[in-house]
Amino acid sequence: MTSPASDSATPLDETLRRHIHDIRGHLSPAMLRADSLALSQDERTRQAAHDILTALDAATKELSAMRRLLARPAA
Repeated sequence: MTSPASDSATPLDETLRRHIHDIRGHLSPAMLRADSLALSQDERTRQAAHDILTALDAATKELSAMRRLLARPAA
């Protein structure tokens, strides 16, 4: 069963949703690796991991914002 938002979605919206989902999937391994690096004994490595995690978090927030825009009804 599909949701009402999906029923009214255009093919372009569905394509964009799929791409957003795929991009998040591509970012996941980097997030896991950065989480691991954040536990390092080396301060420079921990700082680099923090910087990477901050950038990845910003990217995933942007993807979430894009997804919310797709969920809005057309004006």
